[in-house]
Amino acid sequence: MTSITPLHSLTLNLPPSCIEFWPLDPRYAVVGTYNLAKAEAGNDDAEVPDDSEGGKGKKTQQRNGSLILVQVDGDEVKVIQSLLTPSAILDIHFNHIPSCQNIFGVATSTGSIGIYTLVRSSPDNVPEILLDRTLQYFPEDILVTAFLWHPNGTSIGMSLSNGEICLRPFTSDETHNVPTSSIAKHDLEAWTLAFTPDGLGLYSGGDDSLLQFSELPRNHEHYFHDEADVEYGEVRKMPWSDRRIHGAGVTAILPLIANNEDSLVITGSYDDHIRLIHAPDVGRRSVLAEMNLGGGVWRLKMLKAETAPASGNMPEKMLLLASCMHAGAKIVSLQRGLSVEWEFRILAKFEEHKSMNYGSDSQPGVNDKGKRTFITTSFYDRLLCIWRA
Repeated sequence: MTSITPLHSLTLNLPPSCIEFWPLDPRYAVVGTYNLAKAEAGNDDAEVPDDSEGGKGKKTQQRNGSLILVQVDGDEVKVIQSLLTPSAILDIHFNHIPSCQNIFGVATSTGSIGIYTLVRSSPDNVPEILLDRTLQYFPEDILVTAFLWHPNGTSIGMSLSNGEICLRPFTSDETHNVPTSSIAKHDLEAWTLAFTPDGLGLYSGGDDSLLQFSELPRNHEHYFHDEADVEYGEVRKMPWSDRRIHGAGVTAILPLIANNEDSLVITGSYDDHIRLIHAPDVGRRSVLAEMNLGGGVWRLKMLKAETAPASGNMPEKMLLLASCMHAGAKIVSLQRGLSVEWEFRILAKFEEHKSMNYGSDSQPGVNDKGKRTFITTSFYDRLLCIWRA
């Protein structure tokens, strides 16, 4: 296992929570930050007092944040733009539809999804973040903890601090009178969600240690209309939930391509483990491989997947980036072993972060030495680092 040192580091103005590279020009990435307003200097946990009713009440803790555009320039990373936001940012994703990859969305602490664009309007062709619109889907006291674009680009999936998993249509001329459909519910905060590769199913995880699966009909857009108009279509897979597997909250989910009867899904948890789970349509779910990564596995990203000719669409060897909260970032391989069916291995670790590592991403592609470029962040020390492995 290789231990890595940073090429360059910088301290941001606010605590970073998420990051994603721009698919159209991966020299650039956008960082989201999450700032908890302090009632008193030096007291991070204090509530903001409510001045109404003689100051006897309390009101919800105020949060704000920013979006920071950074550029990778050789071995350095530079801040190009910092745009303050009235809400804290919890998640960020660029639209994956080729014609819309200058658009990205952010999940906020005030029940909304912010839609932004990267535009090149300056003489030197450097991009700039512009707010397109704010979609206020939920009350402002609800946090959107994570969101994803649906594979076909027609909808947005969201996990909420009230435990709900919701689906909402997305169009360029979005109006505010279209309802949001609740797909699943967790007993505590819902932390993450993931669509199946075919877009017909949805996994979710929450603070209740529950991993859930819900099916979406092929015409799932009908969820958003009157009940009389709903055409649910044929149900292929029964919904299920499982709280036996994880010893704490489920915080990351990465489904793998599967056939019509069997599914494999990689998960991360507050219990510090990464797991490969066999989730058949019929029968109990089982853990095929697991490893303690030394810190809560907050996010997982697929870096590379290799498929053997005889395995159909199922990857045989995978390379993963894991954001491990209080244990830094790790590069992990998952492959079929000689003595066991599947096994995880830690190939490299980046441990310069001394506080919570939430936001990590890899620049697409490799350099001429076969190495990847990573940007990882840590929360309380507001550190952003660039490194290669």
